[in-house]
Amino acid sequence: MNNTVIVVDLETTGLYPENGDMILEIAAVPVEDKDIRTDLAFHELVNPEKRIPPEITEINHITDEMVENEKPIREVLPDFIDYIQDYPLVAHNAPFDTGFLKYFSAKLGITMRNNRLIDTIDLSKMLFRNERRHNLDAVLKRLDISIDSNVRHNAQKDAYFTSLAYVKMRAMLNNRV
Repeated sequence: MNNTVIVVDLETTGLYPENGDMILEIAAVPVEDKDIRTDLAFHELVNPEKRIPPEITEINHITDEMVENEKPIREVLPDFIDYIQDYPLVAHNAPFDTGFLKYFSAKLGITMRNNRLIDTIDLSKMLFRNERRHNLDAVLKRLDISIDSNVRHNAQKDAYFTSLAYVKMRAMLNNRV
């Protein structure tokens, strides 16, 4: 797995872990060269150990009932850190996802490796300089990757969509050189 990256996506209860927002779902899929390895994917729903705000359930469709019997982040995060090893991490809006991971790693005393980060927003801005919108939906549309918008805000599917975008944008950037 020489040219392997791990594409990561989280669903959370909000935007700010330092204000008590929690991780609800972690998903990751390896990409080896241009092969998206869904057969090796990581996926866990996470019990936030508190109620999920209704407005968050409206966005990501994760309910209290779905996570009540799941492991809390203190049990899921060590497995995830082991899974990602030292591979570069790819995410759409990487500071958001890695911010949550780093916050909870520090809070729980878990050593998180210093993985290289690749943000697909940055790749999109390199390729589509004249475009104003670089959210995942806009990027997927620009790349002719068709999705059902009803399945967005699901970490597993968003990690897959992000991996499709990453593979396509990386190929486009390689063709420019």
